[in-house]
Amino acid sequence: MEWDTFQTIADKVFAFEQEVSVEFAGMGEPLLNPLVHRFIGYISNRAQTFLTTNASALTPPNTRRLIEAGLDRLTISFNGIDAESYGLMMGGLDFARAESALRSAIQLSQGQRMQVAANISVAKPLRACLPGIRDYLTRAGVQTIFFSQCHNRGGKLNDPAICDTPMPPAWTRTRCDIFASTIFVAWNGDILSSCHDLDGANRIGNLITDELGTVLSRRQQIAEMGVDWAICQRCNDMYRFMRASTPDSSPLSEWIYALYASEDKRAQKLTERIRELTAQIAAQEETINAQNAQIAEIYDSRGWRLLEFLRRVRLALAPKGSQRERFILGHAREG
Repeated sequence: MEWDTFQTIADKVFAFEQEVSVEFAGMGEPLLNPLVHRFIGYISNRAQTFLTTNASALTPPNTRRLIEAGLDRLTISFNGIDAESYGLMMGGLDFARAESALRSAIQLSQGQRMQVAANISVAKPLRACLPGIRDYLTRAGVQTIFFSQCHNRGGKLNDPAICDTPMPPAWTRTRCDIFASTIFVAWNGDILSSCHDLDGANRIGNLITDELGTVLSRRQQIAEMGVDWAICQRCNDMYRFMRASTPDSSPLSEWIYALYASEDKRAQKLTERIRELTAQIAAQEETINAQNAQIAEIYDSRGWRLLEFLRRVRLALAPKGSQRERFILGHAREG
């Protein structure tokens, strides 16, 4: 994103709304944009600002620039507890380098406005490591830890060895609290359905050419009708239900962690049972869809159309008010 683009977007937003929070995240690594510190500085006295990084470019000078710009929270995606697990989940990034960046950021942020947080993806290879990762980050001095259930980025990432999160039931796939709660702005000012729209296929406006009020009205209409983009039907991101209440009223991230990291056998059994029920629902949906397809095929067949034609002919030939007419009409209603 270029400076003029960001400035135009920021000015439009603050002209429309005073209470704003801005997250630099979504597609790509935000610290690779050399202007990101300037972006933050331009709005930090008017908004809460957050940035999520994989720490690959989180050098001490970059951390200092974030602090000086007035960043409120730096969230580091930290998925692993050793070189092997971290490298698997973080695309080959170096664990030692990430450790160094984390500890440096914590040290430099002491007494500053910026807080350091960490996000852990609850992926299949990491479930047994979750308590260890949490303990490690806590001892390192991380103030806030988030847990996010691994998801497929709207159907773009599909590796069951990494992410086996089940799809939500079909009748809930038009709900997306992420879409209803946030506005995702791409590098060129396009407003997209979410950060999972990697192809930019679901554009609802552009903050360079459109007024924010117009974009918000479109978003509200879509949210009320229910999202129906292709990526929504393939998306298993649990945060599309982040406004839903959890069984113990704890934040969704903590509930996810408790399900997978708890040593309580009941929690483990609950997780297994949820997966069994999800599989049963999916199987039932497939059966219903297959039956509906068969019914539709029957209604569309030549034989069915001929039967309907003959029924109309018989009805036309039957005397009005006769028992024969009532018999034919009765069968038509049953059909």
